[in-house]
Amino acid sequence: MIFAGSVFAQSVSVDIDLPDLKEVDKRLQEWEILKQINAEKDKTIAELEKSLALERRTNELNAREIELQKRIIDIKDQEIAATRRALEDMTKVADRSIELAKASKPKANWELQGLLGLAAFVVGFLAGR
Repeated sequence: MIFAGSVFAQSVSVDIDLPDLKEVDKRLQEWEILKQINAEKDKTIAELEKSLALERRTNELNAREIELQKRIIDIKDQEIAATRRALEDMTKVADRSIELAKASKPKANWELQGLLGLAAFVVGFLAGR
């Protein structure tokens, strides 16, 4: 193999001019710089994609929080409405209780009391005789 390599190297002659070599060297250096720039761009794109994903997640969480706050407000509104209805019902019940108390309150019947007093006097008079 060594023999074949040396024969090959001797049989092939490459004629490259100095300006061509300088151009190739310049392009290789530019290629390395472009390769670094592309790597930095790829890194920046990856960071921006991560940032965008984080922002989207944050927006989703904010939307969920807003929805929960709306539900809490709805529940509080329902609680307030129920409390108002309960208070209205309580006033109605209290009014009915007062009316019932007034209706069932014994009325002073002077005539009946007078008759009972007269009857007691008569019974007492007859019994004492």
